[in-house]
Amino acid sequence: MKKLILFNCMLIIATTINAQEGNFPKLTGPYIGQKPPLNAPELFFPGVVSNERNHSSVAISPDGNEFYWSGEDRKIWFTKVDNGYWTKPELISFCKYDSNQYDNPCLTTDGKKMFVTSFRIGAVSQDKETIWYSEKTSSGWSDLKPISSNVNETPLHWSISISDSGTLYFQFQDITGKSQGGIGDIYYSKLVNGEYTKPVSMEPVINTSGTETCPHIAPDESYIIFTRILTGPEDSGIFISYKNKSGNWLPATMLEGGSIEKGGLSPRISPDGKYLFYVTGGMWWMPIENKIIELRPKE
Repeated sequence: MKKLILFNCMLIIATTINAQEGNFPKLTGPYIGQKPPLNAPELFFPGVVSNERNHSSVAISPDGNEFYWSGEDRKIWFTKVDNGYWTKPELISFCKYDSNQYDNPCLTTDGKKMFVTSFRIGAVSQDKETIWYSEKTSSGWSDLKPISSNVNETPLHWSISISDSGTLYFQFQDITGKSQGGIGDIYYSKLVNGEYTKPVSMEPVINTSGTETCPHIAPDESYIIFTRILTGPEDSGIFISYKNKSGNWLPATMLEGGSIEKGGLSPRISPDGKYLFYVTGGMWWMPIENKIIELRPKE
């Protein structure tokens, strides 16, 4: 009887999986076949990519044919174009067979390396999230390796962004309250001879007495987008700062906001520069290309 029950359970599971595979639509075109928003923010692929427990935005390959995101189970999921159609989302190989949580997928601008955060054992500590990376091979993604302890020793790294030069940007969480900035500040670490250097705080025009988090750096480091949380709707949301000709960061301007609920967290710009993605009660996207051009200071 027990064997019969087990067989029936396995049959139900197999039937459910097959049904899910059969129900996944045949999608073609950019952005997993989703209709782009025209003006206001819209949820991105509700029920598949967007859900109420999104913790970071999507990572998109340079050619736009691969999407990676952290699902509600805090694992990294992906879909890609295969024979003209988007595949049914599945777990990425390096987190498929263990119980660890993974978050904040971030791709290098050439799409050959992915960074994630995890509590996975093997870095500098087992009681804090650390940054790991995987390299793309002919057979898929390699197993994860932790990056330099210079970065992983610092508390919190939500969320990650990387420039063309390999410089890594992330949030530093001051749990001691002794820093000159706020509770959360944005730091960066340069890639030198294959190793990440000791993180350095960004300028006061970026880091205030409030919280600055979730940086997204332009590939050429000409601008940076981040979430700022200060006193209320008038000064909380997604901000943008541009770098002037002298290489200095200019005071940040609100890009999208009027409260953290409207501004959201984990802001990211699509590789083609057209859309802003962010999370707040789901994953949202909106057109942004023209606004970034309009806000750029005239020199």
